[in-house]
Amino acid sequence: MKAVTFEGPFNVAVSDVDDPTIREPGDVILRVTSSAICGSDLHAYNGRIPTPVSGWVMGHEYVGEVVEVGADVEGLRPGERVVGGPYASCGECFYCRRNWPSQCMYQQHFGYGMLPGAQAEYLRVPYARTTLEKLPDSLPDERAILVGDVLSTGYFAVERGEVRAGDVVVVVGCGPVGLCAQMCALLFEPKVVIAIDSVPERLEMARKIGALPVDMSEGDPGAVIREHTERRGADVVIEAVGHQDALRSCFQHVRPGGAISAVGVYSEAEFPFPMFKAYLHDLTFRIGACPVKNYLAKLLDLIERGKLDPTVILTHTLPLAEAPHGYDIFAGHKDSCVKVLLRP
Repeated sequence: MKAVTFEGPFNVAVSDVDDPTIREPGDVILRVTSSAICGSDLHAYNGRIPTPVSGWVMGHEYVGEVVEVGADVEGLRPGERVVGGPYASCGECFYCRRNWPSQCMYQQHFGYGMLPGAQAEYLRVPYARTTLEKLPDSLPDERAILVGDVLSTGYFAVERGEVRAGDVVVVVGCGPVGLCAQMCALLFEPKVVIAIDSVPERLEMARKIGALPVDMSEGDPGAVIREHTERRGADVVIEAVGHQDALRSCFQHVRPGGAISAVGVYSEAEFPFPMFKAYLHDLTFRIGACPVKNYLAKLLDLIERGKLDPTVILTHTLPLAEAPHGYDIFAGHKDSCVKVLLRP
């Protein structure tokens, strides 16, 4: 089959690789109908997360059709459409039983040299029963695919920040996760969602979603935040970039007694945490990877009922053969690219 393989920093290829097969009784084989390029894929692509090997299949955002099921798989049949998260989780370990599939003791992540990824014609999904969610016929791929990572992560960020009606919410970053966090925050009827970035096209997309865009390259975001909060600072600040400078700015934007919810992907081992400020201002700080499976059904329902429309951030749809071009424009912010969908 054809698949997108990592060949080194800034170098991906569309290669011939072996078709996946059932290896364990809990496996499912999917025919991938859509996959997407995620911002966390770029961490490998741009060399920020060093990977010692090449030739592995990339990608972890996908929608597919079941073509084969293992002997122990219940509730899934060939022909059904499904969406899944970026990792497979067992559903039975200590963490899975406590609704933290992102910490599953037997977790297997798609891509990154681990499980073969989803930017391919076919995908093997371990622990399929607790990893995949069936799709209603009313939702085409482009309306469903983002629940498998960036939309769930955006909702998780809002939930962890405990956004409430009337809050002033700041989202640092208008990439796919930041934009998803903005649209999810608006579900909770805040006073305003302030979106900070420096890329004009992304700021315009934030405006269309309903956020107040602030171009950090042209002014002081703090002044805008103070203007909307009687100088207190934001009730909730969401970090959706995955960079130390972005995270550092959150402590400048949040009010005393407020919360910071960080969901950007980090590769740094340490961060100089402002301990005294956090103590003095009674700050809540939460960071972590989204337990995606927890949100799949909820978000699909919100999309189906018209409460969310994640398709607004899909700017490019390309055939799988053009994946190298997709990575180039996504990583380089070219051609007004925000999110790339790949069709095998």
